[in-house]
Amino acid sequence: MKTYLEQVAKNVYAFLVWDQSWNSYNNCYLLLEHNNITLIDSGKEEHSHFLFSALKKKGISKSDITHFIATHGHKDHIGAIQYLSDIEGYIHNQDLELIPENSRNKLNRKLPDNGPTGNDLECVLLGHHTKGSVLLYHRGSKVLFCGDHICFFGEQLSGDVVDTGVEEREKYKQFVSEWAQNEEMREQHNFNLFIEGLKKIANYDVEYLCTGHGVVLKGKVKEFISDLLEFE
Repeated sequence: MKTYLEQVAKNVYAFLVWDQSWNSYNNCYLLLEHNNITLIDSGKEEHSHFLFSALKKKGISKSDITHFIATHGHKDHIGAIQYLSDIEGYIHNQDLELIPENSRNKLNRKLPDNGPTGNDLECVLLGHHTKGSVLLYHRGSKVLFCGDHICFFGEQLSGDVVDTGVEEREKYKQFVSEWAQNEEMREQHNFNLFIEGLKKIANYDVEYLCTGHGVVLKGKVKEFISDLLEFE
């Protein structure tokens, strides 16, 4: 199983695992600050041992994780939380219905529609991929976590984990262009709400875009979002 644990910015790390059943990388992230370790998304339950093994090599045990935040409630983003104890777990209440009942007690804090999380992160409800999908922005490192609002599902890495991602950007722009021109797809997948989410992302000064799947984009993120907004 191919895995990566790479530094994105100061105190921010990305963990990627290649999910053979989905033929895609699944991502989660760590924010280390003020003696707290916040896990942002957690991957699938069956991949949790890869995550915890990678962290152990960095001197971090799962018992060291103090907070968990879900960008949304799909199983590839919340699967490992049942193995975390004594954590403050956050999710938007619009996605609680997606969480298995035996894991809901781990998610005892509700994310705001627009405001701070209490973990040096700003949260904004996007509501497109799921009703409770959010973005999280870390102003100190200019890192924005967007879950699956933008992601590179099914894409191999064309370069490094943290990369300019030239190939991935072009493929994604082509995807959005085709989506924009297909009226049935626009309506079925609520293209207008996707665009509104992009506008919210565009409000932030972003150096690193951390998505739910695949490469972490480095540099010229605002330009990338502007290119996507041209398809509105």
